[in-house]
Amino acid sequence: MRLRVDWTGDNPIVLPWNYPHLLHGFVYAAIYKTNPLLGEQLHERGFAAGGHRYKMFTFSLLFPQQARRREEGLEMVPPIRWWVSSPLIGLLEALALTLLTEGTALLGKTQLVVERVVVEENPELSGFRLFQTLSPIVVSTGIRRGKKLHRRFLSPDEPDFWRNLEANLRRKAQALGWEVPPEPLTFKPVGKWRSRLYEVQGTKVRGFEGKFWAGGNKELLSIGYEAGFGERNAQGFGMVRGFMDSSHASPIYTGI
Repeated sequence: MRLRVDWTGDNPIVLPWNYPHLLHGFVYAAIYKTNPLLGEQLHERGFAAGGHRYKMFTFSLLFPQQARRREEGLEMVPPIRWWVSSPLIGLLEALALTLLTEGTALLGKTQLVVERVVVEENPELSGFRLFQTLSPIVVSTGIRRGKKLHRRFLSPDEPDFWRNLEANLRRKAQALGWEVPPEPLTFKPVGKWRSRLYEVQGTKVRGFEGKFWAGGNKELLSIGYEAGFGERNAQGFGMVRGFMDSSHASPIYTGI
């Protein structure tokens, strides 16, 4: 399930470059106001599988009518569009109720007015489908240097990016209690991807934006579509939108 939120305002707003952390805090606060038990479960525990924990939601970057770079951040001209998705219907119901009841959202010191909240249907995910990122996808691996484990962020040019992406989806399916299918997924990146560096709670995080074809088990793809592809989804990474399917695009990366 996916919500589209349209925000409006009389004047342009300016948000810091690392503004996704403001949206992250807003989502948790909005869910907690309507459903405290769910908000506490998401924040404190989430859903566990294979030594990993997942919050099972993701959200996009903000898409304003116009945007301009400024020294202190990004100036955005309303209306501003934003998406949030999750396989947990109760989560989105709680968020939508808070948005519609309060009618405003406070991001740091910036207030936005809720113009509308729309429920969007999921696209058909069978076949081979084209996706485009609405927020950067983060995939990393651990590298041991001496006694310390360091994270290295992978790029879509590396086959391990796609193998780790699929393994992540399978763990999410397991965490939700879904039967994990043996059928492998197939990925094909399209064109040149853009690298984006963010600071998340004092940590530098690198993600990538672009398009890719994906095919295979539609339940796994639906988890990616609703809960996010890759890591740090609840911090605003890994949201995609889906386009047409195709039986003619040749795959590059197949299997875990």
